[in-house]
This record gives sequence, structure tokens and C-alpha cells, in this order.
Amino acid sequence: MSEHALPSILINDFSENDILRLPPDLYKKASTYLNKSDTKKIQKAYTLAFYAHEGQLRRDGSKYITHPVAVSNILLDLKMDPDSICAALMHDVLEDCDVNKNNLKKLFGDSVAEIVDGVSKLGKLDITSKSDQDANNLQKMMLAMSKDVRVVLVKICDRLHNMRTIEHLPRSKQIKKSKETIELYGPLALRIGMQDIRAELEDLAFRCIHPLRASMLESAIKKSSGGRKRIVSKIRKELKKHLKSNGIENVGVKGREKNIYSIYRKIKSKHKPFSEILDVYGFRILVDSIDECYRSLGIIHNYFSPIENRFKDYIAIPKSNGYQALHTSLLALNAFPIEVQIQTRNMSEIASYGIAAHWQYKTADKDSNSELRATKWLSGLIDLQKKSRNPEEFAQSIKTDLDSDEVFLFSPKGDVYALRKGSTPIDFAYEVHTDLGDTIVGCKVNRSEVPLNVELETGQTVEIITSKNGSELDPSWLNYVVTSKARSAIRSRLRKQKISDARKAGKVMLETELKRGGSSLDEYRGPSLKKILDSIGVTSLNKLLTDLGLGKRTGSIIAERFYSGLQIREGIKEPKPVLIIDNKIESVTVRFARCCLPCYGDNVVAHSDTERGMVIHHKRCKQVTPFIKKDPRYMPAIWGENKKDHLYKVRIDINTEDKVGVLSDVSSVFARSGINIGYVNTKTIDKKFAGFEIQIEVKNKQELRQIMQKVRAMKITTSCKRNINEK
Repeated sequence: MSEHALPSILINDFSENDILRLPPDLYKKASTYLNKSDTKKIQKAYTLAFYAHEGQLRRDGSKYITHPVAVSNILLDLKMDPDSICAALMHDVLEDCDVNKNNLKKLFGDSVAEIVDGVSKLGKLDITSKSDQDANNLQKMMLAMSKDVRVVLVKICDRLHNMRTIEHLPRSKQIKKSKETIELYGPLALRIGMQDIRAELEDLAFRCIHPLRASMLESAIKKSSGGRKRIVSKIRKELKKHLKSNGIENVGVKGREKNIYSIYRKIKSKHKPFSEILDVYGFRILVDSIDECYRSLGIIHNYFSPIENRFKDYIAIPKSNGYQALHTSLLALNAFPIEVQIQTRNMSEIASYGIAAHWQYKTADKDSNSELRATKWLSGLIDLQKKSRNPEEFAQSIKTDLDSDEVFLFSPKGDVYALRKGSTPIDFAYEVHTDLGDTIVGCKVNRSEVPLNVELETGQTVEIITSKNGSELDPSWLNYVVTSKARSAIRSRLRKQKISDARKAGKVMLETELKRGGSSLDEYRGPSLKKILDSIGVTSLNKLLTDLGLGKRTGSIIAERFYSGLQIREGIKEPKPVLIIDNKIESVTVRFARCCLPCYGDNVVAHSDTERGMVIHHKRCKQVTPFIKKDPRYMPAIWGENKKDHLYKVRIDINTEDKVGVLSDVSSVFARSGINIGYVNTKTIDKKFAGFEIQIEVKNKQELRQIMQKVRAMKITTSCKRNINEK
């Protein structure tokens, strides 16, 4: 807050004498593509921001105005419209200064005021919090984005500059901001196609959260860079020579570097050593037209050997964020594997800067295909909000959608649809149109009938079979749809169903489940039924059946409670536990709680969560121990047979003598045993001892015990115990 009253120019209109000159770098960039009127408007915004932030300092001691100027510089590099630049300069004035939204509307118009207001609301958001208020803020922010994507463009650039200067924050805030960046802002930047900014955001956040790992990766990349540069240069010259000799005159060939976070993510997800990840050489070929893209593909396939099943055509079938390119993998020179992207120069610009590269406010072509593709997801937020029951449901859907791979599917007419990986025909039907999803009764994939729960794959043609009378809604659809649009539509439809219909559907569902166990609903009457209902936490059987029909409860889990009721009546005190086979309970995929990280062989508890399905906790986890005997949503669970080779994440705490190379010594124990390390957090206990929190992957509890025994056997180890989030 400024120590003195704000000048009247913040309330009244500016005079020529009031307007300050722009900083030289800002003026130089603006004058390259904006006219004098636009530049004058930016000067007014700079003047207001300058006076509004006068007396305020950043944590590094610099004047606060340096931050909005830096954010504006990033947007000017993207050649954004003048309203975006004005909003960037004033993005903190509503939050920190004596300026209100009406002042901004009067001086700069509704558009600038709304962008500044949207960015201010987003700044208050804490995505790591599970509070109702923060979920509500996320909902408001996303809806503001859907109306004007410049809100998120300004905020992403704001976050980028904050991450570049994050070292001045306390360590706890650094970690929090970096996690937000990886979980929300990086995926958001990718969603709107800003690849370069996304990569920088993720690398900055990764270096902050895991400085040791980042340093090790960068060191390894540097060591291998000498030999790599020679090979990359040779292959680049070969590609360019062959393309030019075959008539592609104006061609550019660049070596493509992976960002360190993407390398780290691949090492973790694919369980491959660093050398294998880095040994794949990447190149980008830039040409003038789409025709030259396909001609270039044929030329390089003629000179180098293509690798089977490694070709993707994102020109004919663009990604949902507007990205277009041809991707192919080849064997070059001495059988070196290389990855090649072929793009027009316009496609490359869009790949780097996303929606900012073809911003609708600076072009007459407001109906361009790329613009429509890039904004499709944002425009769908309005529909998602209408169908969501509450802000928490909306927030969960958004975060799920942001963090997902895609499959590309065809309709019988040849239209292309991009859906989340793992999507089913029901997801596809709701993606095409809500009415199509509401009337689906069957599906054909590549002209062959398939079940409605089959996972669809890229390139398939999907034909939805409908009924004029509409389909009978099955609440179990919620178990295998993956898109937020389908899930929200099904829940909305279930809630709108008549209570009587829901009750009937719930009764059919429960009778079906009981029949599988050789029982029926007629066996449960009088006091025994009341005890079962009390254990579930409902007042009547009709209420239970209605909840089942509306999708609020899982039929197989309720059936287990009824079986347990019979056993109690027969003198068995303990309820029958649910059975986990191949990480599933009654064909429903389970999730393993991050707080305690249980593994195969542990004593566990199943938590029936309406949003996340079945969540498995360690029995001693403090998140569940208070509720095991009180809350019917928490039930005993046991492990069945594991036919598949699953790996379980576990966390162990190790204390050792503090000496040079101690981390390397500890890591080598895991490496020799073939155990993957997820992350390592280090801390200094005192001058003599160090502590490590290490996340590893094991097959079962027995393997965990064996590796912990090896760690304890080291001379430098003072303690080694597992962290299961106990009290």
C-alpha cells in the first residue's frame, strides 16, 4: 500500500502532462507493431501502475513496478494486443492498491478491467488447498477464462516472471508456488499451446523442488553435449542437403533439445536409464507450406530408415490445443535413432506460443480453425459448470482434464474428435453431443460391435447406436467414463431422474449384486435390516435404493455390507472385508492414498469416496484410524491374488552419518537391488548426521523388508523406517 494518497489521475482521466514515458525496452517493443494510439493507452496504464505501486518494494529490494513491467515485456515478445499489455501492467493494482474496478473501466474500458479482475482472482487461488473457497475461486477463474482467454495468458506470464525470481521467497513458499506451477500453470500453458513457456515454467519449478536432481541431470546433459553436438550437426547437414537437392529450397533444420523436466518425467514414467532417454536425437524441419511438409516426409523416408509404428500426422488431425506437425522416427547415420518434426513456419510459431501466436484481437480471421481448436476446451467450461453439482466437483474435473494424454477418433462422417486417453464409447457420445450420450444403447468401432466400456484407441472410427426412446441410464457408467464432460452429464442426468425411477434402478442394481452371492433382498427384514442400514449410515431402505440409483453409492460395496449383516446375525462379529485383486475391487479400479502409500501385503482399509472411487489406506494411517469403526464409508480390505506385475510406491526415512558421498552410497544399495527411486528429499539433522526421505517402488511388502534390511546393514546408517503417516 502506498504511504500517501493516490494522485487524482487514478480517479479522473489523464491529461497529456500526467502521462509518464514508458521504460525504453517497453517502448521499443511496443512501437515495432502497435500504432501511436495503442502505445498511448499503454503509457496511461504504465502511469497508473507506477503511481499505484509507488513506495512498494519486492522481496529483493527492487521497486515493485519492475514486476508488472517484466510481465508486460513477456507479452510484448508474444506480440499481444494492447489491452493485454495494459492489463499486465496493472494486474496487481486491484489487489495491492487503492484502485477499484470502476476506475479501470472508466479509464481503459470493460475489456481491460475484466482481464485485471480475472487475474487478481486467480492470484488468490490456492490449488493445493481442499477448502470450499479455493474450489469456488477455481470455478470463477475458469469461467472468466472461458469468456476471455487473455486472463490466463496474462497470469501465465505473471507466474513465469515470479518463477524466474523465486529465490527471494521463503523456502516453504518456493515449494508451494512450484507445485502450483507444475500442477496448474504448466498444464494450462500446454492446453492453450504455449509449449516454450510451459517448458520453462516446468524446468524452473523442477529446479526449485528438486535442486539436487536437477543439478545431476544438467551435469549429465553437459557431459554428453560434446559428442552430441557433433552428431546433431552432422545429421542436420545431411537432412538439409537431401531436402534441398530434392527441391525444398527454403528449408530450416534445427536440433531439438528436451527440457530437463521432460527428461526427468520420462525417466520416472518409463523406468529407463538417463542414457536411453538422451540417446534419442530430436530435429525440427521448417518449410513454407503443407505440401512441402508431406514432400519432406517422403524425401527423408527415402534416405533414412523409418522406425515401424512411429509416425503421427498431427497436420491432418491437429491436437486440441491447435498444435500441427508430422512426427516420424528414423534410423540415421550409424543406426542412430532420431525423432523428426516437420512443420510450416506458421505451425512452429503456434507450437511455441500457442493461442498468442494467432490472437483473435489482432487478426481479422476470427474464425480460423486453429483459433477454434485452441479455444474449444475453454468454451466447454460453461457447459461443465452447469452440470457440476458443486465447485469441488467442477475443480476435480478441471484438474483431471488438464493432466491427460489424448486419443484421436473419427465419426462415420470423418469428423475428428480428441478425447482423454482411456475414453470409452460413452465418453465419445457425450463429446459429440449431450443428446447422443443420453440416447446411446450400443456402439460400433471400425464397423464391429463392441461393449460400451471398451477403451478407444487413436485412429478408430466410432459409430454410436441410439434409441429414439432414449437409453436406460446405468449408474455403473460412472465407473468407466473418464472425461469430465461425460461424468458431469451422467451425474446431472442421474440427479434429474425421478426419485421413483432412481429407486427402481437402485433395487435392480442391489438385487443383481446380491444374486451373485447367492442371496436376495427378501432375506433381510426387521431388526437385522435396521442394523445393516445403521452400519451404512442411512435411515431407510428406500433412501439406500435411491442413493444407489442416483450413483451416490457403489452396488458391490453395499452388497458386501448386506452379506456381512447375515454373518453378524449368524454370530460372526467382524464384517467381511472387501477383496483387492490386481488393484481392483469388484472390477472397480482402486487408488492408493498418497498420505500413507500402502503396498501389497500391508494391513489396509478401503475408503469409498464418491469423487475418486475406492481409495486404499494403510490401516495405521492417521487419515483413517478415527473413522474405521464410526464411518460406514471405511471398511476392512484384504489382498487377493496379484496376477499382474504391479509396482507400489512407498516412502522410507533414513538417517545416516553426514559425510561426503553418503547419498551416492545409499542410492547404490537401491540400484544394485533393481529398485527404482522416485524422489529423494534431504535434510541436515546436525553437524554429524543427515536425514533422507526416499520414495521407492516395490512389488510387495516382502521386497520392501529386504531392501530396508540392506540399508540398515550399512555402517553409516543410524536408522531406517517406513513412513506410513502414523500419529
